[in-house]
Amino acid sequence: MRTNLKGSWLVSKYVCMRLRDTGRKGSVINISSIAGLNRGQLPGAVAYASSKVGLITLAKFIALELGIYNIRANAICPGLFKSEITGKLMEKDWIENVAKRTVPLRTHGTSNPALTSLVRYLIHDSSEYVSGNVFIVDAGASLPGVPIFSSL
Repeated sequence: MRTNLKGSWLVSKYVCMRLRDTGRKGSVINISSIAGLNRGQLPGAVAYASSKVGLITLAKFIALELGIYNIRANAICPGLFKSEITGKLMEKDWIENVAKRTVPLRTHGTSNPALTSLVRYLIHDSSEYVSGNVFIVDAGASLPGVPIFSSL
């Protein structure tokens, strides 16, 4: 909670104050998680999931309260991505089998380009009309009703 939510809130607070005080427009992007979407909780993840829900709400309220200063905010909710943190998990033999059976696009993402392309768009002026949104980047893994085994 301290790192995921409080840390993000403090950084957002001071960056937004600086943007507001200097009259500059800007974009805040909170990296949440599909765990924050309430689409399938797992035991033992209460602090993690709660902090990720908080990041989504934080982005929406920044957009709502600071839009008058041309400060935009959005949240990105990634699914399971190959990264330094998940490296050991992604090396497991069974993980690809799980993706093939439960993820509609049958794969796990990599941070580049799946996440970085979206971040580049959201910080660019071409997204100046985009604020207060939640972007899900998970190959369809969090879709409600995704079957574990297809009947088709």
